[in-house]
Amino acid sequence: MDLYNIWLSMVIGANPSNGGDIVMGDVSPQLLYENRSAWYDYGFFTARQRERAMEIPLTAAKTVWEKHNERGIMSVNYTDDEYPVCLRNIPQAPVVLFYKGDITLLEEEHRVSVVGSRNPDRDGTKICTDICRALAENGITIISGLAQGMDTIGHIAALENSGKTVAFIGTSLDKYFPASHRRFQEEIAQRGCVVSEYYVGAFTNGTSFLERNRLIAAAGEIVCVMQAKEKSGTLSTAKKAQEYSKELFAVPGSILNPLYDGTNQLIQDGAYPLLRPDDVLIRFGLEEKPKSRRKANKPKLTPIEQQIYDTLGRETKSTNQLFSQTRIPMVQLKALLTKMEMDGVVKSVSPGVYCVK
Repeated sequence: MDLYNIWLSMVIGANPSNGGDIVMGDVSPQLLYENRSAWYDYGFFTARQRERAMEIPLTAAKTVWEKHNERGIMSVNYTDDEYPVCLRNIPQAPVVLFYKGDITLLEEEHRVSVVGSRNPDRDGTKICTDICRALAENGITIISGLAQGMDTIGHIAALENSGKTVAFIGTSLDKYFPASHRRFQEEIAQRGCVVSEYYVGAFTNGTSFLERNRLIAAAGEIVCVMQAKEKSGTLSTAKKAQEYSKELFAVPGSILNPLYDGTNQLIQDGAYPLLRPDDVLIRFGLEEKPKSRRKANKPKLTPIEQQIYDTLGRETKSTNQLFSQTRIPMVQLKALLTKMEMDGVVKSVSPGVYCVK
């Protein structure tokens, strides 16, 4: 079946404007291939799609299928029982999904989509970490987009707390964005699931990431916006959540902090304020598990470690930013950051990006 899924994806293109109509047509990819000369009988295809059905041979799909086979990439189409119910009835529903990992995680009873700034400050990082940790500990599947920042924090919180997580990406599954997330993406594929609309070799561009936001919004029963500026790609996910009648939560923040302009506006427009994990947990009939009161004693910092700590302040910064501001040699800086992370002083929110813990 994977072979015909790939062929159909090559014919109709990723995220076609008539995807929802094709899904509602409820005809299997294999049957569509076998009846491709009679596509005029199917009113849900465009003229160009009908042409491509005759132009693209099954051998072209077989070449892609072999690449998928090598990489362990699977697929599911809208006529399969395994197709996620949460995506089936949205406008422009994906006709075919490609994935690595456990696609049944999208059928879990409790699912929360977590989105937010790619460059959160220290407060936002801690809020997202604490909330996502509590959600994961209570068995909630964390869904996000594997981007730097809040997405990464949500996925990490799930993995570090033996939780479940699903990542929707805006490229094919042989690509990694950012490139530094290669190992992280593979870890999610092994312990959770990574999902894409794109077969290996499919064309993608900047809009692909905005298009996948609709899937993040649709996949969660609840959507949580952790931190967002007034003009932010994150808000496109929030808008889709509202279109899909999802419960939308947003973390409020200081009106003096532009990183909260977007979330404050969402709350003003009707989103629920997200102040603590229980705000979400009670929607699922759950209660937050009690946390340990024991606090670890943080080690005394050396002068150079204190310099790094002070430079981070309440922000999230990359090693390049820290290098330009401290002038500590890069090799030494990376070694110190690793030590400080092991000591529980700083936290890596994504590869090469740190904040004070």
